[in-house]
Amino acid sequence: MFAILNKGALESTLNKPINFYHYNDVSLYKLAASYGYGLVKNHCFVDGNKRVALIAVYTFLSVNGIELAASEVDAASFFLDLAGSVETQKESIEKLAYWLESNSELICSEV
Repeated sequence: MFAILNKGALESTLNKPINFYHYNDVSLYKLAASYGYGLVKNHCFVDGNKRVALIAVYTFLSVNGIELAASEVDAASFFLDLAGSVETQKESIEKLAYWLESNSELICSEV
């Protein structure tokens, strides 16, 4: 069970992609990256932030007709690197969005 460490950070993290969607022309990959970045970097939970981030990104893409095709090892490695990154939020989200798009396959053409 994941215990919430910072409810405000969690709410902010979950609202950021919604704001991106309403105020920017962004791809599903960038929206997924926004979830992933926030869940990794904002330390919303006592433990398991990277795991929750990866599961959230995978689920978000999946319900939108996109399958993350990267191996579990590659995905875990990328999210570990993201956690230790000193890049800006914008740079990290761009990098994650690019990685997601490069490592995904469209599974539903109606999206």
